[in-house]
Amino acid sequence: CNWNEIMLKLLEVLSTKDDHAFFGEKGFLPLMPGLVDFDGEDIGKESNSSSRGCSTLLKSGIPQTRTDESSNPYWERWPELRSCRFFLGIGDGAAANLGSKCGSSSLTEPRIAITIGTSAAARVCLPLPASEQHISFSANIIVPPGLFCYRVDRNRLLLGGALTDGGSVVEWARSLLSLQSKESFDVCMEKVAQIYEGNRDSRHFSSPNSTISMVPFLSGERSTGFRGGARACISGMTRETTPAHFMYACLEGVILRLGAVMKLIINVCSGLKISTLEGESPHGKGEKMHCVIVASGNALERNSLWRQMLADCTGVSVVVDAESAEGTSRGVAVMIAGSTDDGNVEKLSVVSNAKPSAGASAYWTQSSICQENLIDAISPTWTN
Repeated sequence: CNWNEIMLKLLEVLSTKDDHAFFGEKGFLPLMPGLVDFDGEDIGKESNSSSRGCSTLLKSGIPQTRTDESSNPYWERWPELRSCRFFLGIGDGAAANLGSKCGSSSLTEPRIAITIGTSAAARVCLPLPASEQHISFSANIIVPPGLFCYRVDRNRLLLGGALTDGGSVVEWARSLLSLQSKESFDVCMEKVAQIYEGNRDSRHFSSPNSTISMVPFLSGERSTGFRGGARACISGMTRETTPAHFMYACLEGVILRLGAVMKLIINVCSGLKISTLEGESPHGKGEKMHCVIVASGNALERNSLWRQMLADCTGVSVVVDAESAEGTSRGVAVMIAGSTDDGNVEKLSVVSNAKPSAGASAYWTQSSICQENLIDAISPTWTN
């Protein structure tokens, strides 16, 4: 049975009527519960007085502080906290997107946040209608196998995928190759850059070492296969393979997995259509979206070669924003301040912009095929 069909049938059972049908009958979002005020009495009154009770509450914005003098056992237990505002927890991925100024993306020019720290992830915020009077959605959103999807708040959801191993792959390779000193690592990375330039600009890929492929599943696979028993593998080494070739394969392996996640995200975004009250579409039929990747995480922010490889692999510019350091912490502050609730897109303060290299797509297409073939070949040996 198709994965999408299973999820849709399950959520149809859990859903009630069509209170939150924003994306049509067959989409995923119609079945997602709305966020409402955490006041059972008020919800009960609203539900009894309106057939679209929860939808009405959805329009009320951030829940207001309760000011009546009715009894509340929590106020009696913690009187010091009675006047304090309480905020629900937020996922670190959602916080990172908000902190990277990727919290209010346009569907025509989406900002996709890619973070590489110890792990790695690619995520995009998609808008939900703040008011049915201003925007109507006609798209069906189906979350493909390999991605996760959850709501940031009542106006946005987060779509993306994650890798258990990102920067940890480089740290593992440094230890394995005895490149712990900054000097030895910098020398190795200079050679890696030369290898990449040669491979990227080659039309025939005839060098024996250009065929090295790595599957970077040192700690199992999350996106896109979610196989906990997956294992890492490097294939194609020869007597001429050097530490630089080994390190290059590690960098490339991580980028290729992020590229696979990006492909799924862009496919979902491309399928969404949004119309205004006048029925106009912001992008015409066949018009290409103009995405931008906002890089975050120490491993990616400090490695310009990795950012260039990411741009070449995805065909999307990769920028570093001057104000997005410590993006997760900044995202929590942005969420609390409510500075993105109105849909305004924060202006990027770009300090670095890696643009896709002309002619690089052929190399990355072949490299992706090699990695996928390697995964298919070794996956039967993995434990469940």
